[in-house]
Amino acid sequence: MASLSEVLNINSRITAAEAYRQGGDYLSVSLALTPQRPNASTLFALNQNTPNPFQGETVIGFTLPVAGEATLTIQDVTGRTLRVVKGQFAQGHNQVTLKASELNATGVLSYTLKAGEYTATKKMIILE
Repeated sequence: MASLSEVLNINSRITAAEAYRQGGDYLSVSLALTPQRPNASTLFALNQNTPNPFQGETVIGFTLPVAGEATLTIQDVTGRTLRVVKGQFAQGHNQVTLKASELNATGVLSYTLKAGEYTATKKMIILE
């Protein structure tokens, strides 16, 4: 596995790698990658389910900034709750697999992830 700094660069192979300041001053161009410490707000994420649309089953992935309790709620377009998955999840990437037969619905559904102070919602489609 390569690091980002090994695979990205700026060069003049196709066009000149140069920039100009207002007034015509020439500036050289370089790329500097500096590691940043992630903070909690940048690590919470709810991913789009895959596959979407789906018939048999789908996987919903999400990332938590800290290990803890999270609740995934699936609802139909009228707001009726079809399924709730509540559990203790690890810090980092997690996933939940849903079977269409467990939801007993077709069409557009929404899913909401709540974990501590974070909440996110996405939509998914179940085909007949």
